[in-house]
Amino acid sequence: MKLKATMAAAMVLSAMAFSTTASADTFTLGRTILLEAKNNHAKIPVPLCRNAKSIQIKAERDVFLSKVIFKFQNGSSRVFQFQRKLDKNERTDWRRFSYERCVTDIQVHGRAEDGSAGIRVYGRK
Repeated sequence: MKLKATMAAAMVLSAMAFSTTASADTFTLGRTILLEAKNNHAKIPVPLCRNAKSIQIKAERDVFLSKVIFKFQNGSSRVFQFQRKLDKNERTDWRRFSYERCVTDIQVHGRAEDGSAGIRVYGRK
């Protein structure tokens, strides 16, 4: 009986350790609250070059997200097309770069009908 309890406790602790390790790889690349109905894009400067392999977008308010452009340290860029409505606190799926890239600038294109909408961009290594 003690063996079963010990094994169960070990499994729970290892699952908790794994979940904290996985979330430690996720970080905020940038955010904006300037996406308005009359202005269809917002620029998010990244103060330091942040390395990321994949990205995820979270809407802090209701918004229609059309595309997000990422610029990298070497001068190249990558465009992710979304063309979808995101409700408050809804997230997109993770989109991957080809390999780990150094993000220096983010440009979010979309519109918000009810004033302004906040967008948060997450990165993952």
